[in-house]
Amino acid sequence: MTTAAFNRTAGPIARALNAVKSVHCAPPTYKPVHDVTSTTPCPLCKGTIHYTVRASDGLSTGRCRTSRGCLSWSE
Repeated sequence: MTTAAFNRTAGPIARALNAVKSVHCAPPTYKPVHDVTSTTPCPLCKGTIHYTVRASDGLSTGRCRTSRGCLSWSE
């Protein structure tokens, strides 16, 4: 499935997580070289999602920082 096709069918958390992981978690390890803390646009409200990705295991957390608090994840 292409990225465009995935984005049309996936939910907002999956789209946000995919955006983060596709930038920082390249194969073959699927984890970043160093811990990452950054931001990305929220797919729901276009606000800002603050996220972290751990280098030790590639797990990430993220949360929309608008007053709506549209989405969050920890995986």
